[in-house]
Amino acid sequence: MHRIIYRVVLLLAISAVLVACNMNDKKISGWEINDVYHSTIITPNSSTGGKTYQGPPINTMDEANTYEMFSLRAEQPKQGAKTYELNAQLTYFSQWRYYDSAMLENTPATTFKVVGREAGACGDRGCIFREVVSIQLPEAFLKDKMKKGFIITLSAKNGMKTELFVSPQYIQGYMQAVNGFN
Repeated sequence: MHRIIYRVVLLLAISAVLVACNMNDKKISGWEINDVYHSTIITPNSSTGGKTYQGPPINTMDEANTYEMFSLRAEQPKQGAKTYELNAQLTYFSQWRYYDSAMLENTPATTFKVVGREAGACGDRGCIFREVVSIQLPEAFLKDKMKKGFIITLSAKNGMKTELFVSPQYIQGYMQAVNGFN
């Protein structure tokens, strides 16, 4: 009898943990915002006389086994407005995907750019492929998404789609580092 009760309690505890892990916590944590704020690297740009603001990388893996590493970056020239972009490095096995476009919150991103592509070592799982892409983002868009975050959907010639989620915590911490406000 005790074994049955123990098993039922254990099953309920495991179920509760799995349900909790499955819930997307929309509450913004001050710790996460501060982590991004303190991890943003600000460097002088000697060629323009301005500054570069490099946000910390976000590292994820999707269901298609694509390793995604992406971050926000801003350039502040000595004179003029800052320009913002999201840089993404996508690493995967099998065949080239040839990412060629992006949707920013269901709107085509007109500033999509392929920065580079390279094939690496080959083994039992196939070869390692890496594509680096960049999408420019208006400052007004980032300010507008500070409460909910945003999704960029990258599309490839082979039909593969990859979604990148930039959380509101990340945007808030990054914008605080770049502009000094929440």
